[in-house]
Amino acid sequence: MSKKLQQNGLFESSRMMLPEHREAYILHQEQLAPRTRPSLDAQAADEMSQLLSNSMVLGDRVTITLFHEHDDVCFTGRVLRLDRPARTLKLLTDDGSRDLQMNLITGVTPAGEWMDE
Repeated sequence: MSKKLQQNGLFESSRMMLPEHREAYILHQEQLAPRTRPSLDAQAADEMSQLLSNSMVLGDRVTITLFHEHDDVCFTGRVLRLDRPARTLKLLTDDGSRDLQMNLITGVTPAGEWMDE
């Protein structure tokens, strides 16, 4: 008797993967893998700090990008309070206020502008 007909041989010998399925599998695996947080240089950190301070003092709206393992999260609003010792800030958005951790911030832009990456 042929080996193909024993146990699971028939299924094993007929298995194949379409190119579309392979691409979808690779994309899925990339999405499952956690990303690492990018490091910021001193100039970018100073610029973000200046924009956050201007938002708090002048009431300017800013868009804050927060790092997340799978995809970045953006919030737009005005900074109400900066708590430097606790490394948090309170952001007033259209949906209410949010407390954000400053160590997760990867980008700050004036509202309406997009960050070039």
